[in-house]
Amino acid sequence: MLKKILLIFIFVLCVSSKVHAIENYEVVELNDNTSIFKNYVDGYSIQIPKKSVLKFDDNFYKSEINFKDTSVKIFVEKFNSNSKYDSYLYYTLKGIRDSKYEHNITFDGIKSSSIGNMNVIEFNRRKLSKINGDKNNYFIAIGNLPDERAVTFMVKSEREINKKFIMSMIDSFKLNSEIKPYKIKKVRNNTTHYHWDIETANLYREDFLYSDKVTWGLFVHDFWRSPDMSNIENKIESKFKYALLYHSFNFPNAQVRQAIDYCKVSNRNLELTFQTDIKNNKNLIYDVLDGKKDEFLKELALIISSEQYPTIFRLANEMNGDWCSYCAWNTGLDSDIYVEFYNYVYNIFEEAGANKYLIYVFNPNGRSFPNYKYNNESMYRPSSSRYDILGLTLYNTGTYYMDEKWEEFDSLYDNLYRDCIKKYDKPFMITEFACSSIGGDKIKWTENMLDVLSDKYKKIKVAIWFNGIDLDENKNPARIYKIDTPKETLDIFKKYFKGK
Repeated sequence: MLKKILLIFIFVLCVSSKVHAIENYEVVELNDNTSIFKNYVDGYSIQIPKKSVLKFDDNFYKSEINFKDTSVKIFVEKFNSNSKYDSYLYYTLKGIRDSKYEHNITFDGIKSSSIGNMNVIEFNRRKLSKINGDKNNYFIAIGNLPDERAVTFMVKSEREINKKFIMSMIDSFKLNSEIKPYKIKKVRNNTTHYHWDIETANLYREDFLYSDKVTWGLFVHDFWRSPDMSNIENKIESKFKYALLYHSFNFPNAQVRQAIDYCKVSNRNLELTFQTDIKNNKNLIYDVLDGKKDEFLKELALIISSEQYPTIFRLANEMNGDWCSYCAWNTGLDSDIYVEFYNYVYNIFEEAGANKYLIYVFNPNGRSFPNYKYNNESMYRPSSSRYDILGLTLYNTGTYYMDEKWEEFDSLYDNLYRDCIKKYDKPFMITEFACSSIGGDKIKWTENMLDVLSDKYKKIKVAIWFNGIDLDENKNPARIYKIDTPKETLDIFKKYFKGK
């Protein structure tokens, strides 16, 4: 009997060493050097090096195969009536082609494969000293599949890429695996209060964990030295608890101290948003990861540490929008650059003691531009222990531009909210939003928004109105988001706050 049990154990052990099966994928040993990776989410198989390490995003949009000093990401994109292969191919490669000052393109053409002709672009960029084992050599291949889909291979390596080997991997790609239903991995709320000072922990608990109402904030340009905030508050006979500041390398860090000091005196809290941009054809996110902005970042961290005041910190928001320098569309389709940047800034702030006073917000845009899997917000997520709140952002942009439309609050936020409920166990806040005055009834829009926000969207704990104007290329008002335009909008807010 003992012998029989032992034989069964050995048999199971042998099988388990040759087949590694998870609900969404399976790895089967082919020979001493090669395994077959079967993806049951997208229905394909591909041969991979036997000792590869596999990684997936929480939504299972990406399969990442890591071996030696090389990473291969695979995305399968499904098209619909509004999206076709030619558009996908053109816009996916456009960001790389348009950033030739940062990305040195060495090949841009066609390579044949068993899938068919692949559109391939090869390029490199400068080595970034603050990324351990920086993979700065890239090989991207895109192929049209026969079932209204496309496959994209994004390869990067520390050294020159073995293109012959990569093409042999691509040649082994087959649409021969079953597609099975799958579950996404929900982001846990594993925020602990122990790293915060008492006031910061209390702010998080009071406004985000236990609050049964929406707490409001307002963006006013240079609010600490402008009378606009007070004038608006006097008209609605109520006070905004949060003030929003946009900060970047274009401004002195002194403005952050001034903004926090104003918040202390006026008994409110700051939502500090930090962004990088592209300046003189140089993407400053690369400068950060090359250590060239350390002095600025350390000074900013020391200001926050010395102020010792609870602050909401929104680091590099809307990363899934191509207007942001840190969007993968601007970094060679490499979303890892954003995560490296986020972690690098986080670590500088941690070392300076600033994180004791910061409540971090991870804030993708509510819609991805471009809306492809490699640019989905799940590609950019830092560790869930490094942010405390999920930020939501969508605007009713109005109808000034031909490709934009008037959208009610529910139309903007209903699907987004339900999607985030499925994906995140974090508290939510609307970090910035507003309604344009062009294209519809802004007063009615605002009244409806205030009616549904508290009752229907209970996980949204804070909302911040963007009191500004977006200008067109000729400096004409295109999206008028001012909270007092028309002035009757303030009457709606006044009535709302009186009822609270």
